[in-house]
Amino acid sequence: MRILGVSGSLRKESFNTQLLTAVRLLAPAGMEIELFDGIGDLPLYNQDLDTREGSPAPVTRWRDAVREADGLIIVTPEYNSSIPGVVKNAVDWASRPLMNAALHGKSVVTMVATPGRGLGRNALTDLGRVLHDCHAQVISGPWVVLTEAEDKLVDVEDEQGRLVPTLCDPIAVRLATVQLNALAAAVDAGAGEHAVAPLRSYFAVGRARNG
Repeated sequence: MRILGVSGSLRKESFNTQLLTAVRLLAPAGMEIELFDGIGDLPLYNQDLDTREGSPAPVTRWRDAVREADGLIIVTPEYNSSIPGVVKNAVDWASRPLMNAALHGKSVVTMVATPGRGLGRNALTDLGRVLHDCHAQVISGPWVVLTEAEDKLVDVEDEQGRLVPTLCDPIAVRLATVQLNALAAAVDAGAGEHAVAPLRSYFAVGRARNG
């Protein structure tokens, strides 16, 4: 099972990128989480750039990665009580073209890491709403909202001697494990198809009438 992991922060020492790296260690058997690091290369969505003749290379790379994945994990910070523009822009590109978007029918786990307290849930609520409108299926809570992230992520040396971000908060570990197992079950059951079935039925009726 190939899962695409995306961090919604471009900062080099991002807590969200560290959290995304850390949850890879919690993946259930048979799940491989591949990290995508190119959403900062995406141009702002512009329909003039999105034509039948092609799209910018970073967009094609992003769409192909989403399309080829069985599911997604999006770990995002909260900016001004919502999702960062870079996350919304990535979702916008993956939601087009409407009849055959890469996001259609994908099951998605969302998480947030923040250095403060009382933040994060607005971002996950908004991201879930946007993904729902893009005909993706979002795994329901309890969500991973990693507050005071600096105290809950530590570097641990792996077998190759590399320092790897690791979750040291038992509640966060349990929640992340539950979410990843729920994602695996959703992918196995084809649950994401329910999110896109009405849209496909709508287009199918249109084609039949026009035919």
